[in-house]
Amino acid sequence: MKVPNSSRLCLGAALFLNNAVAGETLAAEPDKEEQLIVQATRSSTSAENSPRTVTIISSQQIAERPGYAGIQSLLSEIPGIQFVRSGGLGGQIMMRGFNSNEGRMVLAIDGDRYEGRNTLQFNMLDPSAIERIEVIRGPASALYGSDAMTGVINIVTRRAKIDADQPFSLTPTLRAAQWNSVNNLYGGRAELLGGGNGFDVMIGSSYQHADDYDTPEGKAHNSDSQSKAVDFNIGYRPGELSRWELSGRFVDVDTGRAGGLGAAPGYPNRLVSESPIIERYLRLGYEDKQAGWLADQWESTLYRRDFRTDIYQMNRNPRTQTSTVQQIQVSSPVVWGGHLTAQKQLAAHAVSYGGDFWYSDTKGRKTHTKAYNAAGNKVSQTSWVPMERDTSTTNVGLFANDNWAMSNSVNLNSALRGDAVLVDIGDPTRMEQQIQKDAFGGNTSQKHYALTGSLGAVWKMTPEWHLVGNLSRGFHAPSAQSMVLTSVAGTVNTLPNPELKPETNITAEVGMRWYGKQNTISLTGWQSEYDDLITLVPINNGALRQRQNIASATLRGLELEGQARFNDTWSSRYSLATLWGANDTANQPLPAISPLTASVSLRYDHSDWYSEAVVTAVQGRKRIAKQEERETAGFANVNFYAGAYLDAWFGDKFTGWTLMGGVENLLDATQTLPTATENIRLPQTYTNPLIEPGRAFVLKLTVDY
Repeated sequence: MKVPNSSRLCLGAALFLNNAVAGETLAAEPDKEEQLIVQATRSSTSAENSPRTVTIISSQQIAERPGYAGIQSLLSEIPGIQFVRSGGLGGQIMMRGFNSNEGRMVLAIDGDRYEGRNTLQFNMLDPSAIERIEVIRGPASALYGSDAMTGVINIVTRRAKIDADQPFSLTPTLRAAQWNSVNNLYGGRAELLGGGNGFDVMIGSSYQHADDYDTPEGKAHNSDSQSKAVDFNIGYRPGELSRWELSGRFVDVDTGRAGGLGAAPGYPNRLVSESPIIERYLRLGYEDKQAGWLADQWESTLYRRDFRTDIYQMNRNPRTQTSTVQQIQVSSPVVWGGHLTAQKQLAAHAVSYGGDFWYSDTKGRKTHTKAYNAAGNKVSQTSWVPMERDTSTTNVGLFANDNWAMSNSVNLNSALRGDAVLVDIGDPTRMEQQIQKDAFGGNTSQKHYALTGSLGAVWKMTPEWHLVGNLSRGFHAPSAQSMVLTSVAGTVNTLPNPELKPETNITAEVGMRWYGKQNTISLTGWQSEYDDLITLVPINNGALRQRQNIASATLRGLELEGQARFNDTWSSRYSLATLWGANDTANQPLPAISPLTASVSLRYDHSDWYSEAVVTAVQGRKRIAKQEERETAGFANVNFYAGAYLDAWFGDKFTGWTLMGGVENLLDATQTLPTATENIRLPQTYTNPLIEPGRAFVLKLTVDY
């Protein structure tokens, strides 16, 4: 019987329960299990022996999930992570209480920090180009430095899987194609694969087009999008134990923003779009698995990434029908970075150590405005003017991590890292007002130093029951842009603050994991205490806002995840998370806290097809920050999927081909995510905040090889 690897690795310690290469179901006993080495932990220690809360999204789960929300919808299936929709293409995520746009989590690609545009970075990733996704929930500053306060998401990209010693050849092939009725989405990915004579080559091209999506209350106008991407990964092996790698990509995205804080109230009075968003990326890496006496193996990388964005905002006066169009040109940042990680086994100690750096050069945004009368004729136009000063940020860090197998039943993990963050602020712009100059007060540079660490343990009380605990310190150095930013797309006027200090947090986690022959489960409880929390606060009687270190905050949560196989054909996955957060200084709730979410799936596997139903329930948000948000209603969502393995129907020439179809939001329920952002100064409409898509029929064809 054919049993596909559909399972997300749903454990805090996360054993690799399904063999993604062979597609075989493995026993869940730890001593017989294939143990996955998680790249994101920067260690040779298996996930089972790590006290960090780790979840893996496998390549098969990525392939089996149709949809147009990118990896955000996949990540939202993990307890402690919620999707934050910001337009048609996608959005951000909330991770343990904070939006990824706020810089309190790290997104990495193949172990390198994806530094550049927190608001947009998730929207630039094509799931079909990803091998797997590794998620560390909880502070990981001891490994990654600044920003890793709520966790780390590491994207492992695809490589060609060939015998590098074969004769050189390249083969074109289809990787994926999909369609979604809710917004007439269509798109796919094709690849050129092969290699030989020491080389492995993968070149991919992706395209996706989507119209405005439908909701149960009507169309979400200005939610259309289009993306085009080309990427490559070329490896060369000068020997059996070493490999050079050159990888890169070019992404071109156009997307509307249908609603939310920056785009409310939406159509027809405000239309915000980003056209285009351009990303260029080039990375050189080297790994050696026989490095010498200093390390058993080591790897190093160097990369360059740059972004360019044109933002358009049209504001129409509904009474006079006159309008203004503001264009904002964001021609940066340019980011250089890299890392070096070495690993050494010293008796019972699995030691890893190294360092990383990134440098971001950011030019201040420029803007100009055109005004139109009711007849649509242009009546005035301003010249291009700078919006804020140029800035640059340099971050250099060194770390050491040790996993000590004290006995067959106890593993102790400790990590320590030191960071230096240097911020330089450029000269005043010619349009800078006196109030802005006064806010800078002559400050043109900042230096931040931080020492972070973690200490955790895994106690294997029995082969099945594992008790885990972890204590970590995280920090977030304010970005140079957060110090100089003077507006947010014309919605909120802000005043710069170059004297922001780093935030810090202390997080304690304790959990229980159970590994049975057919069932696995993990329960994690955690609490984080934040100091010097950076908050956007009103000043000048509310006319302006400014980012200030004014708050301490407390967040606590409970996260449950697991899976069960009842027999050879029936299986289930489930998760539950609850979150509570408070601004202790202001004695009020933190905004956008999702109180309780739960998900359960039931799957049937046959030799030549499968089916799966997924039910997600979200509790309404009643405990709110009244100055920033409204209450939301709870809802339940039902998705149904089915797939057929085409080789069973049409022969061996279709080996690896799977055709999937399904219905998402089966009941066409009206759903507003508790994490949705809105501008409560404006009337509440379905674009303020955004309503989730209505019932959708989906099709997806994938090819695995």
